[in-house]
Amino acid sequence: MRSASKAGNQIASLAYLGCIALLALSVLALAACTIVPDEEEGAEGEEGLDIYFVTDEFDPDAFVADIWDDKVVPYFAEQCLPIADVLAVWNQDQEAAGEQFGYREKEEGSPWNFRVTGTGVIVAVNTESRASTVDVDLEPADGTSDVAIQIGPVIKGTSIRDSLEFISFTDFTNQLEFARLSNAFNAMVNQSVTGELDREALMGKRVTFSGSFTHLQASQDVLITPVILEVEE
Repeated sequence: MRSASKAGNQIASLAYLGCIALLALSVLALAACTIVPDEEEGAEGEEGLDIYFVTDEFDPDAFVADIWDDKVVPYFAEQCLPIADVLAVWNQDQEAAGEQFGYREKEEGSPWNFRVTGTGVIVAVNTESRASTVDVDLEPADGTSDVAIQIGPVIKGTSIRDSLEFISFTDFTNQLEFARLSNAFNAMVNQSVTGELDREALMGKRVTFSGSFTHLQASQDVLITPVILEVEE
């Protein structure tokens, strides 16, 4: 009887350990996936969900590094519009500015993205958080801030990715890959554009920039993510 009881305990212990192992594998699987809304509505009109798993098949950092110098930087050098022209319309009618100067891959519902270039003087340096910015008084200077430029190290938003007409969501396997691509662009901005800035010496400096900003409905502020940024000594 004792042998049978001991064997039963061993079986119960093995079953318990098996459950723990299965639970651990489930947690690891969930940690490697992202759940995102499905753009197509379900049968009841409710928004569906898609689950995407991170794999090694797509390397967003390598993808961005491969096109940054050869395609992205030249594209912004050639395709940016004078920010003064954009703001002249933007300050009156943001939607009209989008129709005239902006770009978006989807015609309905998605925000406008603007590729702009300009020159101005830094009138404020905001480094309280890691998502640091500088305020720029555009030429002709009047002493007040007209736009802000992200200087990182944390770069926010999807402006770079969404401003490139040769980058399309349909080129990627799923929404997770597309989201990781934006993070890779932002990391490249910090690495190649803003990472070496002397933040303590930026105040009052003249800057020339080419970059992009996105029309967010909740704000009229212009927050530029730079692709080219030159600070005069």
